[in-house]
Amino acid sequence: MIKLITLFVELCIIYQTLGDITEGSASAYHDTNEVVHEDETYYTPQLDYKHPQWCHTLKLSNGEVSCSSPRGGRYQSSLGTRCLLSCDRGYKRLGRSSVQCTPNRRWSGTAVCRKVRCHVLPLIDHGMYSCTRGFVVDSRCDYTCYEGYQIEGDRYRMCQEEGKWSGTEPTCADHDPPKLKCPLSRVKVAEPGKLTVVVSWERPVAKDTADRTLQVLRNGPESGSDFPEGIHVIRYKAYDQARNTATCKFTVNVEVRRCPKLKPPMHGYLICSSDGNNYGAICEYHCDPGFERTGFATRVCQLNRSWSDEAAQCVLMAIKTDVRSAGALLDQFYEKRKLLVVSTPDNANQNYRLQNIMLQVI
Repeated sequence: MIKLITLFVELCIIYQTLGDITEGSASAYHDTNEVVHEDETYYTPQLDYKHPQWCHTLKLSNGEVSCSSPRGGRYQSSLGTRCLLSCDRGYKRLGRSSVQCTPNRRWSGTAVCRKVRCHVLPLIDHGMYSCTRGFVVDSRCDYTCYEGYQIEGDRYRMCQEEGKWSGTEPTCADHDPPKLKCPLSRVKVAEPGKLTVVVSWERPVAKDTADRTLQVLRNGPESGSDFPEGIHVIRYKAYDQARNTATCKFTVNVEVRRCPKLKPPMHGYLICSSDGNNYGAICEYHCDPGFERTGFATRVCQLNRSWSDEAAQCVLMAIKTDVRSAGALLDQFYEKRKLLVVSTPDNANQNYRLQNIMLQVI
C-alpha cells in the first residue's frame, strides 16, 4: 500500500511537470503575428520502475556524499533524493552543503572540494625550517637554528584545518659565549745585574660560532713590555654582537734571584752594584782607616742564590816602627793607597808623633 502511494505521488509530480511544459509550448504559438523563439527542447522523462535512477549518480572528488531517498536506502538517485555534501579533512567545500534531485533530472546545485593551504611561512633570522607536506593541512614544519644559536619559542608549527598555522613564529638567539684561550702563565728570571725582564706572547684570538669578527680587550701590560719583579696578571675579554662575554687570564711572574743580604765587616763597609743582593750583583769589601782586609775583596751573587767565596774581614793594621827609613814604613800601607790614623789619648806617645810626621810627609 505504501509503495502504491509513493508511486502515485511521483506520477502527480510528473503530470504537473508535463503540464507546465505543454502550457509553455502553447504560449509560444498563441499569437501567430509574433516572432516565435524556440526555447530549450524538453523531453518527457521516462520512469523505469525496475531501475528508478532519475538523476545521475552524484560524486564529490575529495569529499563524501550522503543521500537519503523517499523510496528507501537503495534508491540513491531517485526523484526527491536529498544528499549532504562534505569534504575530506584538508579540503574546504565550495558550493552547496546539500542538494536534491529535481523533476528536470538535475541536482539542485553543485559543490567542489578545494585543498586547504596555509600561507607560506617566512624565513627566520639565523635559522631555517623543513615541512613534512609543504603548506597543506596536517603538514608539520620544524624549526632549527644555525650553529651557535638557540631556538626560542615554538619548535614546530602545524597547518590547521582552517588554513592557519598553530603557535607563533620562533626566533634564534645567540646565547653561546665566544671561545677565548689565553697563553700559559710563565715565570721569567731576570738576567744577571738586571731587575726587569722583557716578556712577549701571542695575542689571544677569540672565536664564536655566530660572529666572525669579535672585539677583544686587554687589561694589563701589553706583550713586549718590560716587567719588573713580581707577579703580574693579564686579562683578556671578548664580546660578540649579542653581548655574550668570554674572559681569560694568565700571570707573568718575574723573578729576581736574590742572595742573602751581606753584612758589612766589622770596622769596614760594603759597596755593591745593581740592587745589592740580586743575581749578578758584585759586592766589594772595604775597611775603615787603620784596618786592613783579609780574604777576597769581592763576592758575586750567583744563580743558586749563594755568594761566591768567603766573607772578608777587617783587621787592625800591624805597623812596624823599628824601620830605618820612611820608605820602608810607607811600604806597609800597600803602595801608599791607605792612610793610617791611630787615635791616642796622649800626644807624648812616640808612635802617635811618628804617624803624624809620616802623614805630613805624605
